[in-house]
Amino acid sequence: MTPRFRIPADILCTRTRPRPWAALVLLGTLLGCSSPRDGALEEFSRWHDNARAQAQAGALSWSELYKQSFDRLTALPPSLQQDTRLENTVLLLSTARKFESNEINAQQFAAERNDIESQLQARLR
Repeated sequence: MTPRFRIPADILCTRTRPRPWAALVLLGTLLGCSSPRDGALEEFSRWHDNARAQAQAGALSWSELYKQSFDRLTALPPSLQQDTRLENTVLLLSTARKFESNEINAQQFAAERNDIESQLQARLR
């Protein structure tokens, strides 16, 4: 019995031949995927450090800092670090709003802010 369709022998050989360029494509893809995320987080960190300095100087309200942080974080590519930062930003925003509405005093706000930020640093290690 003869098969209805014949596959030329040269096609079969090319499918089993190793392709050295495939490893380079895979490596390039993997390296390319991790780079923008890291760059975006570094850019966010630079922005956050500057905005935090503005909040400490009184040029920016603490709640506005954390609201902008939340907005910028949600625009970043998804990652575990992004999730961790978002969780802490929500806590910090809530604490800042309590401070600005006089539910807690400046010392309580500073203590809670330092505690939340310390927990963030520990989780990011």
